Amino acid sequence: MSSQKVGSIKVPKFDKENYNLWKKKMILYLKAANPDYMEILNNGPHIPEMVDPDNERRTIHKPKSDWTAKEKELVALDDSLQLILIDAMDSDMCHQILVCESGKHMRDTIELLMEGTEDVREHRLDMLITQYEAFRSLPGEGVTSVYERLNRLLNEMSRHGKKYAQHEINRKFLLALPSHLDNKAETVHERVDFKTMKLEKVYGRMKTHEMELDQKRIIYGHKSSGKQA
Repeated sequence: MSSQKVGSIKVPKFDKENYNLWKKKMILYLKAANPDYMEILNNGPHIPEMVDPDNERRTIHKPKSDWTAKEKELVALDDSLQLILIDAMDSDMCHQILVCESGKHMRDTIELLMEGTEDVREHRLDMLITQYEAFRSLPGEGVTSVYERLNRLLNEMSRHGKKYAQHEINRKFLLALPSHLDNKAETVHERVDFKTMKLEKVYGRMKTHEMELDQKRIIYGHKSSGKQA
């Protein structure tokens, strides 16, 4: 069976090693395919309802024989959603979700297998916060490597619901850099727009300064800093 497409875009194939990236791609794919998929994914299949003839204060499931064409279409969307999710899976994960009764059940099962229970996720967040609080540069590490490691850590914490103010993130990055960059870091920190400056802009200023220092070492015949790119 060939993969389904939205325009020229195929269903994102499940990637266990890069699960977060795959999850983002799948959400974007489903939104592009049909915005109603997200409602089903989050709240379960559409179930047509009607006012209970015996009690007007409550609703009951509408008999299939009374479903409108639109209701039939909405109900059928869950089958389409299940097909997309199955089409995206590798054989191992496919076997895990084949017994699921709805698209939401499939999504919840995938997340449980990949992310663990709520207790596991809370423990993971605690570990990430500890890593953030202790974050610093490694011996011989350059600005780019520090920036990339911090960015990955921030993205992982954000996925678990933890976010920091922009000025706190900027401050953490500057404090983590090697001590020979302290003077430039202090200059950047004293800028009037420091609290609102994006991290990539702070990184750009520090990376430029690091490159200038390395260039001076070359010009004046000193040894290269040996820092990673």
